[in-house]
Amino acid sequence: MIATVPTDVPGMPGSSGAPRASGTRGTAAASGAPVARRSPLVSTVRRLGAHQLRMLGWFWLIALPCLVLATVVLDRVTGGVDVAVSLYARQAAIWFPFSQAIIVVVGTVRVAVASGRTRRTFARATLVVGTLTGLAYAVVLTAVVLAERVVHGALGWESRITDVQLATEASPTWVLLLDLAITFVTANLAGLLVGVVYLRVGSGWATLALPLTVGPIIVVQYVSGGWVGPLPIGGVSSTAGQVTAAAVAATVVIALTAAAYAALVRTVPIRTTS
Repeated sequence: MIATVPTDVPGMPGSSGAPRASGTRGTAAASGAPVARRSPLVSTVRRLGAHQLRMLGWFWLIALPCLVLATVVLDRVTGGVDVAVSLYARQAAIWFPFSQAIIVVVGTVRVAVASGRTRRTFARATLVVGTLTGLAYAVVLTAVVLAERVVHGALGWESRITDVQLATEASPTWVLLLDLAITFVTANLAGLLVGVVYLRVGSGWATLALPLTVGPIIVVQYVSGGWVGPLPIGGVSSTAGQVTAAAVAATVVIALTAAAYAALVRTVPIRTTS
């Protein structure tokens, strides 16, 4: 799959959001009719979101046949399947949107600012889109896991989760969804952070900073993997404590990542030519 820069960001040449000469607006102004103005934030979110939605569609269009093929091969080789094959797509669903987030920042922030968007608007829009994209990947993968369990059950197979983080095969659906959501959202925001650091300090220093900019993903996976014990809250089980601890830690990591990204976006230099 080839990662692409969204070509429909407001102001990008050839995009639907590029400034265009329109007689309609001039006619409306001349006639005194009110001109509807769309919020720059909403417009940017819609256009970037549409791009990410297309990428999500292509991702699962490729991933689902691969998961089916892996299941068939595993059945032929071992005589049965006893694991949740679909969750082996977890890492791909982390790193593909992560790379897309980098491309969005590197490829479009200057274009967006040059077309009249503020850096603050761009930062807010990309944070919203990054969060929603992470949630969308989590919802789709959760649905795939649930569908796989139905198929496995009909065939007499098990659906053990071998790469256990928060959720096991016995966990409620909401725990699985939370497990995936906090990781995917963190990955998307970390991708934004990586991209803006490359713009801000150059490739050399940004590469050296990767342990810090990619670090949020590692931290969240470390926490949700059970390495951090349950919070000392009276009356809750160990499992509930672990889920609570992971959710709290992930929220803090996501907030810090978003704050760092927003602060750096406002300092990205926009070069102009005379």
